[in-house]
Amino acid sequence: MSSELLGYQESELLATTFQDITHPDDLDADIRYTHQMLAGEIQTYAMEKRYFHQQGHLIWVLLTVSLVRDTQEKPLYFVGQIQDITQIKLTHNQMKTLVTELERSNRELEDFASVVSHDLLSPLHKMQMLNDLLTEEYSQVLDEQGQEYLERMRQVKNRMQTFINELLMLSRLTTQAQPWVSVNLNTVVQEVLSDLDVQLQETHGIVDVEELPTVEADPLQMHQLMQNLLSNALKFHKPETAPIVKVYSQENELRDQYQIVINDNGIGFKPEYNEQIFEAFQRLHSRRHYEGTGLGLTICRKIVQRHGGEITASSVPGEGATFMFTIPKKRS
Repeated sequence: MSSELLGYQESELLATTFQDITHPDDLDADIRYTHQMLAGEIQTYAMEKRYFHQQGHLIWVLLTVSLVRDTQEKPLYFVGQIQDITQIKLTHNQMKTLVTELERSNRELEDFASVVSHDLLSPLHKMQMLNDLLTEEYSQVLDEQGQEYLERMRQVKNRMQTFINELLMLSRLTTQAQPWVSVNLNTVVQEVLSDLDVQLQETHGIVDVEELPTVEADPLQMHQLMQNLLSNALKFHKPETAPIVKVYSQENELRDQYQIVINDNGIGFKPEYNEQIFEAFQRLHSRRHYEGTGLGLTICRKIVQRHGGEITASSVPGEGATFMFTIPKKRS
């Protein structure tokens, strides 16, 4: 046994037995293995165990022991190999602590989502009911200003509900995530375009989709990701100019990834905002001109990161924008 590993002088170590410096919780297993080896039941054994350092702290080791016998099979001496795994154990324990903390955080997110669902969405539903009753029973006696107030109430309620729904979605990206399955992105995009049919008609938009790959992913999150990106590409178009969006994929052989690209001919944005637009509640345009909560691209980034990829944006004002996200070809 290495005296340097445990901090003892060699003479001190020779004057002790392994029982003296072994942690009590590990001693029974060590002795049992030793007896089994002496009885010829096993030829060797390996175990993780703790030794007491001379200064009092614990040292984790991987101990491998074998028994040397003479020609008559009588035991002569043990041969032990010791590998210091203290740092590995410390790292493992830190990871366990982090996992515990993450689980606690996820539970808090679930609690938050529950509170939001009940305490915020419920009043909004009541607000909608009251608005509908007011419209149905009193619209005839309201003047133009009153009608405008009703419409503004509806718009505020809709914006609030959209905001809450996206906030809930953001909180549930990990806590209610679905398992990975094979997802055909061509099918996903076609489903999204069907959902965006009204927006396509209103903007006279055109979405050109090239062949996309099949990936291992969470299908619901892939749908949300493509819906957010395509909806934005249609929304932020130039006045009097129909949006044209191109969707295609590239392969990054070096990193074994697919790159999915969404390019549009819209209003674009300044390059210094390439990173900022993915931050929560960041808006580059007023709500009066472009509706939105400032959470859509944050959700996109969270989804892509959960799938082991990255999402980036590039643009020049007036020349459209390009969003690209990567996704591994295979799950590790």
